[in-house]
Amino acid sequence: MKIDYKKRYALLAASIIAIDRLTKYMVMYSLPHYKVNSFATIDLVFNRGISFGLFHSHNAFIFGAVNVVIASVLAILLAHTYGRLVSKKLIVGEIFIFAGALSNIIDRYVYGGVIDFIALFYREWHFAVFNVADMFIFCGVVVMLFVEYRESCKKK
Repeated sequence: MKIDYKKRYALLAASIIAIDRLTKYMVMYSLPHYKVNSFATIDLVFNRGISFGLFHSHNAFIFGAVNVVIASVLAILLAHTYGRLVSKKLIVGEIFIFAGALSNIIDRYVYGGVIDFIALFYREWHFAVFNVADMFIFCGVVVMLFVEYRESCKKK
């Protein structure tokens, strides 16, 4: 039995969401703080802003505005993705971004903020705390850029 590409994309998205939800659940209920090594810890935080904690606020209006902006960007991405899907173009990067963002949106509405827990640092320098969904989003952007570059090279 052959699985068509739409089902594969759906399975990929569901897998990404499941992996992210599972890791967040484990951190919330088993490991809210754990030192992994000399440059990484697991530290449970709730991010009410966007990437790197930008626009983090306890103000309900700002939180709502950030959510509207995120939903708008996702709607644009969804339209872009649908266009590429209909054209039978590769949408793996878009699936990574959409699935990661969807899992983070679930956090926003269920917990009032995105569950972040991976903390990297070196001496006094600390990188922003992030989660598995953020890693998929980053990888999705890289894949989209690579695919776009490859497609533009083929046109030349």
